[in-house]
Amino acid sequence: MPSKSVFVGSWSYLMPNTNADSDGHIVLIKRLSFGPCEVYEWGIDNNSLPYEEYQWCEDEYFKDESYFKHITKKELTKQIESVIHVFTENELPEWANIYYKILDWLNTGLS
Repeated sequence: MPSKSVFVGSWSYLMPNTNADSDGHIVLIKRLSFGPCEVYEWGIDNNSLPYEEYQWCEDEYFKDESYFKHITKKELTKQIESVIHVFTENELPEWANIYYKILDWLNTGLS
């Protein structure tokens, strides 16, 4: 079993979870950068809609850049495929396999 997070370049990727969090969101991709401090998240919200969220955490200068928006299933799938590519290129096959399973789950569970 891979660890709960992995660093690739300047990004830390957190282990995905297909169970809803306290807000009812299923967080499939969460990546954090510590220089600058920012967080990207892709998943499914409490209404079963795919979403993308971005948070600027470093200072107030770019705080207005933060957003939450709904995206299409195709856009979410492209993000997952992109993460698979990152893990494959960085020789992290266990992480890539987790996201292959998420793609299968997504294709059978989300219309």
